[in-house]
Formats: sequence, structure tokens, C-alpha cells
Amino acid sequence: MPRLFVRRALFGATLLLTTAAGAAVDGPALYKEHCAKCHAETGQADNWRGYLYFARNFTSPAWQKKMSDNDILEQINDGPRIMPPFRDTLNSEQKAALIKVIRGFGGR
Repeated sequence: MPRLFVRRALFGATLLLTTAAGAAVDGPALYKEHCAKCHAETGQADNWRGYLYFARNFTSPAWQKKMSDNDILEQINDGPRIMPPFRDTLNSEQKAALIKVIRGFGGR
């Protein structure tokens, strides 16, 4: 009986890890949770926190052209100005999903 329990436990743990690893990252949901309060849901930073903290307008063509994906990743990791750093808060897949959302505001 203990072997059966161990096998079932291992199977359950494997299934759980496989499901979690294979789950797609929801970039828009992450953006809404971590970014929209300052950058607004539109990416234009046209809300009170965006104005107060001089948040970046992600729809700016000049900014989109100037910034590489690595530049955006660096800002996500380090948090420019008053923005909190997300280096240890988000994993690489989540950061890549956020970059995709941010690029989407510029039509890329």
C-alpha cells in the first residue's frame, strides 16, 4: 500500500509541475496587475498616478523606436525613477509577456 501511495503522489506532483510549466503567461493580466495603475490600461499613462509620477507613455512612437526590448527589460528589472524593480518579482516568461504587451501599444 505505501508504494501505491508514493506512486500516486509522484504522479500528482509531476502532473502539477508539468501543468504549471506549460501554462501560458497572460501578458495583459500581468500588465493590468503590475503596470496599469501608473501607465493606464491604454498605455498612455493618462491617469492620476501616471501624471503624478511622470509615467512613461507606451504609445509614443518616438519612445517605441528609441527603446530596444533589452532596454525595456532593463527598466522592468531595475525600475526607473519611482517605479519598483521587478527583477525578483517576475520570471523571464512574465517579463517577456510584458514586453510584448508594451510593444503592442506601439503597434509592433
